[in-house]
Amino acid sequence: MGARARTTESGWWVALRALVTLVVVVVAYYVLPDDTEDTSFVLRAVVFALCVLGLAVMILFLITRDNRSSLPARAEGLLLTVVVSMVFFATVYYRLAQDDGQFSGLVTRTDGLYFTLVTTATVGYGDIIPSGQSARVVVMVNIVFNLVFLGAGVSVALDRIKQRRRGAAAAADSAPGSALDSPPDSGSDSLSGAAGKSAPGSDPDEPQA
Repeated sequence: MGARARTTESGWWVALRALVTLVVVVVAYYVLPDDTEDTSFVLRAVVFALCVLGLAVMILFLITRDNRSSLPARAEGLLLTVVVSMVFFATVYYRLAQDDGQFSGLVTRTDGLYFTLVTTATVGYGDIIPSGQSARVVVMVNIVFNLVFLGAGVSVALDRIKQRRRGAAAAADSAPGSALDSPPDSGSDSLSGAAGKSAPGSDPDEPQA
């Protein structure tokens, strides 16, 4: 009971920590400045490529790392990676929208986050349109990133978690010490046999009264 209570408490703590981190990331998205007018196009492209590469490496690490981490911790890592990825692309969309001719209908940060969610969900309402070449390149990278890393990566990670849980259940079922598998107690049989022999009237050679 104590171990189970500690596991439940740990799960609740991980969930609370993930929720707090989610709120911090979203608040930072709305609060941080976006002054990139003096930044060259080449520098912004290099930073964008490095950030996408870093997010891809982070997802691959979460998928391929060992299974010694707890299930709540692994779920927390996947969730935060997805959230950070979406906030990153929302920031890129919003900053691209500051340039003339890149986006049509994207004005605020909420628009950027909304367009990212729509692109990730592959819904597409048509109210925000990437009309510039840079915006369309970023949208294509976002779609490929979602398909390869967020979609397939999260699916593989969830399969690994399920396999770990099935392995733990199988190990628990095959563990020794079951009451049904325990051999009969030979000591109790010996005592009962000795008591039967010492009972009066049980010895055939004993003279009867």
